[in-house]
Amino acid sequence: MWFALLLLLAAPCLAEPRLLLNSGDIARMKKTASAEPWAAKAIAGVMRDADEWPVRHVREFGLTGWALPKEGAGWSHNYVCPDHGVRLQQKEGKNLCPIDGKDYHGWPVDYVVYMHRNEDTARSARSLGLAYQLTGKREYVEKARRIFNAYSDIYLTLPIHDNNNKLDTKTGARIMSQTLSESSWLVPLEFGYDLVRDAIPAEERARFETNVLKGAAAVIRRNQAGKSNWQSWHNAALLGAGLLTGEKELVTLAIDGPGGFKFQMKESVTPDGAWFEGAWGYHFFALNPLLMTREMADRAGIALPEAAALKRMLDAPLASVFPDGTLPNFNDSGYTNLTSEAPYYEIGYRLFGDARYLMVGKGEGRGLEALMWGADHASAGAAAPLTSALMESAGVAVLRVAGSDHTVAVKFGPHGGGHGHYDKLTFVSYANGAGQAADPGTQAYGAKTHATWDKTTVAHNTISVDGKQQAEATGKLLEWNPGEQVTEIRVSAGPVYPGVEIERTLVHTAEYTLDIAEARSLDGTPHLFDFLYHNFGTIDTILPLKPYIGIPQSNGYQHLTQARAAEIGDEWMLNFAQENGKLRVRMLGAPGTTVVIGKGLGPDLRVPVPFVMARRTSTATRFVTMYEPYREAPAVKSVVERSPGAFEVTLAGARDEVSTVAGKFAYRRVAGK
Repeated sequence: MWFALLLLLAAPCLAEPRLLLNSGDIARMKKTASAEPWAAKAIAGVMRDADEWPVRHVREFGLTGWALPKEGAGWSHNYVCPDHGVRLQQKEGKNLCPIDGKDYHGWPVDYVVYMHRNEDTARSARSLGLAYQLTGKREYVEKARRIFNAYSDIYLTLPIHDNNNKLDTKTGARIMSQTLSESSWLVPLEFGYDLVRDAIPAEERARFETNVLKGAAAVIRRNQAGKSNWQSWHNAALLGAGLLTGEKELVTLAIDGPGGFKFQMKESVTPDGAWFEGAWGYHFFALNPLLMTREMADRAGIALPEAAALKRMLDAPLASVFPDGTLPNFNDSGYTNLTSEAPYYEIGYRLFGDARYLMVGKGEGRGLEALMWGADHASAGAAAPLTSALMESAGVAVLRVAGSDHTVAVKFGPHGGGHGHYDKLTFVSYANGAGQAADPGTQAYGAKTHATWDKTTVAHNTISVDGKQQAEATGKLLEWNPGEQVTEIRVSAGPVYPGVEIERTLVHTAEYTLDIAEARSLDGTPHLFDFLYHNFGTIDTILPLKPYIGIPQSNGYQHLTQARAAEIGDEWMLNFAQENGKLRVRMLGAPGTTVVIGKGLGPDLRVPVPFVMARRTSTATRFVTMYEPYREAPAVKSVVERSPGAFEVTLAGARDEVSTVAGKFAYRRVAGK
């Protein structure tokens, strides 16, 4: 097997690529694959995809033979079960609900499958081009020609349509249903075309470049998306089309135009390095075309000093990661695991030489992208322990202390544009080897619960007022005191409701997090303040709960079910239990408090997440809460507020004295009983 692979890699190249790889890159890839098993595995995957095309494509999509869809595609977020809201699963031409197994067809589901088919075809074009460059075998060119000629035949015949199938809208496209998807389809197609272009007849090249590359560029450039992940993908697609066709205007538009690469580096990347939309999923979604744009520009001899901002984009997630490698699923983001983003860090290591990047995935990222655009390096060493981190411009802080995996991530920054959630001063947490305080993240945008739950205030760990949603707002950092044994943060946001502001102070230690959440009316008008907390697991409590019918039926509250409540004026507590431990929630007493528990929705709609809500009507109130993760038994014996803002926490064998008075934070641990 190895001997055959070496012969394969020794075959000559018959064309000179230019766009994202050149002949020197191909030679380097061959050399690395002859010596490194991980590189040989990456190339074997490419060869397998090229050899099995189109048979694999036909089989996976349940087709009778390979052909492009005859109509333009639909929107990926509509690939959901209309009854349960979960994403459908594709299997041999069926679109199955994972809950009841029902097979869905027609608009819009089948049109999303058209999108999947086009995406798969573009990726296969890239694989065929790589296989040709690595082996020199003409059979891969002939397969690729089928793809390029098919798109040349159909592209200009398809109407411009959008996600709602409306014609000739600014956001619409031909092959896909939006210019974003058209761009992400076009980039790998351009890559594959460049790899075989010199081996394709001149007439076919001219037709593909005119009909598809220039045709798609004309569609994409109609939608100037400005500060956005959309425009970042537009730029990559336009730059590729411009370099391949010699259209200098497209090159200029992609680099220097309004919304071009230079604009994105300046306006869309915060000074902290986080993408402005405040969602880690979109952070990496945007990083992909930005890196590809840099690679294309580099091979074309276009200097981009602005690309230095890419290092900040790689650094920001490293400061925010939880112990299991996941990132907080704030705003429209699911749980992004850094291991899956390791290819970007392999590229980043080549560009910036930061050894920390090698720890991401610990070598698992050394796949095809690392082979194409990474750098040779030794095995990664041990990672330095993380400490508390603040990204003030992005409005995210991550609280950590030595000797504990208990980690808290707080969100207080800009709303995040169209991908923002109405959840200012929320937080998520991790302890005992698992996620604790929960955020719903996002469902597919076609799911009803995306608008009625994911984005709502009540779905998050913050304060809701009068049963309504917060307004779009940007919070403010008031205090930040990081330390090895304790970290304190104080943040505010207001007015997030007309005439109401909220403030939150968190004091984080290895044993517990003390939370002082305050809400106050600025005009003296009483309001109903709801303190909300969602945690994975199951609730265990001795509270005298009774069925509760006081839950509103709008603004997300309608998704709170199985509600039970108790009127509690004194201190109360309950536990959230998971497989590896528990988390105790303890709230100090206050008159007029109604404690409600029940179930809400979680990141996985099939798995409910329990919640606890404390309700009070007042002109101003303070919810003083402690979160204590533990395995065998809680360490905290009592929490007492000796004077306003001055707390005494008694633990097994120690006592903490904590001052949360504004501007006078202090913490002292006293040994003893």
